Amino acid sequence: MNRILAGIIFSLFISTGYISFLVHERQQELQKLSRYTDSWSAAQLVSEYYRFESWLGLYTIVDTMELDDVRLRLDIMLSQSDLMKGGDLGHYIDSNKAHHELALQLQSTLEYLDVHLEKMDRSDIKEYLKVMHELDSPLSRLSSGALDKDVNSINNANHNIQTLYYIYSATSVLLIILSAILGVLIFFQNRNILKAHLQVKSLAEELQKSKEKLQSQNAKLEYDVYHDSLTEMNNRHFFWENLTKTIEVAEKVNHSVAVMLFDLDRFKEVNDTYGHDAGDILLRQISHRLVSMSLASDTLYRLGGDEFAFLSSGLTESQAVSRAQKICEFINQPYTIYNTIINITTCVGIVISETERRSDYLYKFADLALYEAKNEGSGKIKVFRQRMLDKLQESRTLEHDMAMAIVNKEFVVYYQPIVDSFSREIYSYEALIRWIHPLKGLLLPDSFIPVAEKTGMINEMGKTVLEMACREAATWAVPAKISVNVSPVQLSSKTFAGTVLSILKETGLPTERLELEVTESSLFTESTTPMNTLNKLRSQGVKISIDDFGTGYSSLSRLSRIAFDKIKIDKSFVHSLATQEDAINIIKLITGMAKSLNMKAIAEGVETQEQLESLQALGCDFAQGYLFGKPQPHIAAEIRNGYQEQLNCERLS
Repeated sequence: MNRILAGIIFSLFISTGYISFLVHERQQELQKLSRYTDSWSAAQLVSEYYRFESWLGLYTIVDTMELDDVRLRLDIMLSQSDLMKGGDLGHYIDSNKAHHELALQLQSTLEYLDVHLEKMDRSDIKEYLKVMHELDSPLSRLSSGALDKDVNSINNANHNIQTLYYIYSATSVLLIILSAILGVLIFFQNRNILKAHLQVKSLAEELQKSKEKLQSQNAKLEYDVYHDSLTEMNNRHFFWENLTKTIEVAEKVNHSVAVMLFDLDRFKEVNDTYGHDAGDILLRQISHRLVSMSLASDTLYRLGGDEFAFLSSGLTESQAVSRAQKICEFINQPYTIYNTIINITTCVGIVISETERRSDYLYKFADLALYEAKNEGSGKIKVFRQRMLDKLQESRTLEHDMAMAIVNKEFVVYYQPIVDSFSREIYSYEALIRWIHPLKGLLLPDSFIPVAEKTGMINEMGKTVLEMACREAATWAVPAKISVNVSPVQLSSKTFAGTVLSILKETGLPTERLELEVTESSLFTESTTPMNTLNKLRSQGVKISIDDFGTGYSSLSRLSRIAFDKIKIDKSFVHSLATQEDAINIIKLITGMAKSLNMKAIAEGVETQEQLESLQALGCDFAQGYLFGKPQPHIAAEIRNGYQEQLNCERLS
């Protein structure tokens, strides 16, 4: 479009220039015609010459006529003759040789008269008129020739003017057409410009809307970045940013920094018992209570799960503990969810630091205090102390030593008998791991199993124990069973069943002689892996016992999903047999349930004859405890060597 417009404008410019040139040219022609033409000058010259001859003729015949009158006419003729020397007539005469010679004759004739007129008498003049009459005809031809030339010039001028008219008309029509095209193009150009303007305006409006939408999304994203989606409280990311800022401000004014971590007690049980929907509602109700405490909104955070945090500065330790107690009181109030009243408590870990300015360390110290509080029980508040860090470092040292112990084979197996409650014959041995530490000596499992489970080393450790126990049991003369404890971490591994079967095959121990003891907590998982693993092993002949029964939260539905072979009654009930009536009823209930489910009941922790007799009265099938033997690195000789061999040895001795 722009190229077309430029072409039209250029054509208009050229056309206008060309018309101006033609008009100028025609003006020159008209000016030339407007001046005295050659024919007129020649006619005047010839006419004046004839008049002069008339005057001379009259002078020769009229006596009264004065010579001065003739002189006057001669002078006029002389002045007329100057026309032949220049101008257009002069050029016309010079262009023709005959005309030029005629002009010279005329000039000579007039010059002669000019010199001799006063000396000539009337007869001389009359005689000289004959000479002058000889020029009449040539002068007439000169005049007619000039007239023809002028007529031709006028005709040419008319033709040129007519041509100019045609050119001008054509050019005008062309200009009109081009102007019309230009007008149409300008119209379309303006329409396109208007359309483009509207499009730009529409785009600008859409851009503005997009900008507003983007700003809204950015605001939402920024809100989402710093807030928890479930409770809308400040989240972990916000906590870390504010912790850094709080430390910077506290350092400038020399204030302490207080970091509190809250962890709900038994929140997992709420999820398991009432469902995760109830757990989410509980978290939202807790967050509403925390926000309604009139604390600054940017000091409370939900870090994730059931973990909350409080951040402040300038608090003393007593003030921080008081603030934590107040928050706990709000949290510990009963909640009504789905028409069910739920009570929950929280533990708190607090760190008050005036010198430590590293945010990750403050969080770590508060977490250590929280860990200490959780270990002590529900609803505890603990302030960080250096011993907690020392304990952590000791735990890390223990992790290092444990890794080295696996490599150096420092773990050994002790065996504790399980006997028939009535005959007291050895039914099986429970394999119990012990650690012979090169510096600390013999360590019991309670001191290192939690660390092994936390670090995952329990898998390698459990495999070692299982392999040693199976290899040992395979050598016994009496085919007593061997019981091996299995950690929930081991059961969560999909390769555990394959590991057990591989060890049985390698050691040659029949599958029916192996009993795996699992805790109730092993079953409290959403994963189906533990159940699948136990079912697979049991289908291969391995016996399964549920350990520490009665202290966990096993439901009958869970028990029905796997056919356990034995239920092991926790020793806490056995120890309370003599003092608590409830313990008797619980054991009676467990043994009755075991018989109903076609299981055997084992009571652990039996230390006295009275306890044994009570268990016999309650129908308990097997018993284990110091009354029958402590864990030892070896087993009874009659089991290892056989009863007959033992009798022979006793006779020989």
